[in-house]
Amino acid sequence: MLVFPQLVTGASALYPVTKNSIQRTVVNTLGDGSTVVLADPDAAATAWELKAQGMTLVEWTAIETLFVATSGMWQTFTFLDPAGNLFAQSENLAAGAWTNGALIGLTAGISDPLGTTRATRVVNAGLAAESVAQILNVPGNFEYCMSVWARTIGGSSVTLSLSTTGANSQKTFALTTAWLRIVLAGNLAQSTISVTFAAQLAPGATVDLFGMQVEAQLGPSDYKQTQEQGGVYAKARFAQDSLTVTAQGTDVYDATIQIVDTEG
Repeated sequence: MLVFPQLVTGASALYPVTKNSIQRTVVNTLGDGSTVVLADPDAAATAWELKAQGMTLVEWTAIETLFVATSGMWQTFTFLDPAGNLFAQSENLAAGAWTNGALIGLTAGISDPLGTTRATRVVNAGLAAESVAQILNVPGNFEYCMSVWARTIGGSSVTLSLSTTGANSQKTFALTTAWLRIVLAGNLAQSTISVTFAAQLAPGATVDLFGMQVEAQLGPSDYKQTQEQGGVYAKARFAQDSLTVTAQGTDVYDATIQIVDTEG
């Protein structure tokens, strides 16, 4: 699995990071002078510019190694958006992106901590623990941070978990009727290519959830709502066929790296 490397600090990128959404509109001018304007979704792209200043030699070598492995712009790699939420469909827990327990019941349209009605009431009607979960095709040896707002109307708790083949990390949070943003961060330290992120409920538990988010970093940032495309871009490419690095001192390297995805 070719993947853009994480920094040795566990950060997803050195900032500033610029992210652009590129769209194309087709304009057809007819013989009478009128025009027909149509969107061209097949030409859409997402682009990032990473101004990586102060990298260590280890960090720069990892990027250069990936660049050689992809032959520059030629081959694709997985890029975890440093400005995004890795989950897809972050507010539609009934969508196909989620792998939920068979006896998990979902009710959308619940009031949320932002003053809207985008939260979901989750009920475990089973006799065993059940989860709302999403499996992401991401490395098992990166730092991740999972966060969500949660509350309960019946004294229930919720357990956040990260798991992959050979490793699991989890933490149980006691909830009240007030919204609380709960966080689980960790590195499973496994050379695997998928990780399951889950919010687990005990039998009979009822919990309201809002703002499900995963990021490839040590701590949570502001919540980002997602639709069909989450922050995992499996067919990203380098946007240039050469990389220039400047050595500013001993073990201090600067480079500007451009990445583009046209197939997300």
